[in-house]
Amino acid sequence: MFHVPCLVTISTNIPKSGTFRFENYLMEHEHFMDIVQHGWALPTIHSDKAKIISGKFKNLRRVIKAWQANISSLKVNINNVKLILSFMNMLEEFRDLSLPEWNFRALLEEQLIQLSKQQRIYWKQRGTIKWVTKGDAGTKFFHANATIKHRKNVITFIEDQDGDLHSSHNEKAEILWNLFKDRLGQSIFQSMTLDLDSLLQASNQLGSSNR
Repeated sequence: MFHVPCLVTISTNIPKSGTFRFENYLMEHEHFMDIVQHGWALPTIHSDKAKIISGKFKNLRRVIKAWQANISSLKVNINNVKLILSFMNMLEEFRDLSLPEWNFRALLEEQLIQLSKQQRIYWKQRGTIKWVTKGDAGTKFFHANATIKHRKNVITFIEDQDGDLHSSHNEKAEILWNLFKDRLGQSIFQSMTLDLDSLLQASNQLGSSNR
């Protein structure tokens, strides 16, 4: 009788739906409100008020998710706009731009400002997410943020009245002390006279009582 090892592998092909994450920069897109109105106006099969609202939010999530997957990436759009602007500027070095070309370049510059604003919102949201998930952990991300905040709160150099820069702690402290001392001024003590005879006078009524 022989014993043969048997290896059994079990797997599943059940598809997993991707997690929907709303991007804040989408609210700056020119077609965002149209997409929201379209998704909210889609009909639902429910009659209960709470289920109707829940169904509308599901429709809205599905529509925004599909629209978000089809729009171009911010990085690609910014690079394309910068490339065309550089071509327009290069063309201007050889000849004067026509009026339509001037208007086209102005529109490109406005589009680049709008795209840069969306990109700033995108990275701000990413930074917030990373800080929430990794901020309290002893990670390189936490230490990097702490170092940046510390550098912002540190005065690296102080310039004195002669224009010289000082970086040591004692020199900076002395400059600040002299600066505030000169601004607040100094009090000079002269004299103080205290006439105890005029303040303390004998009284015969302290030990008497009225009956």
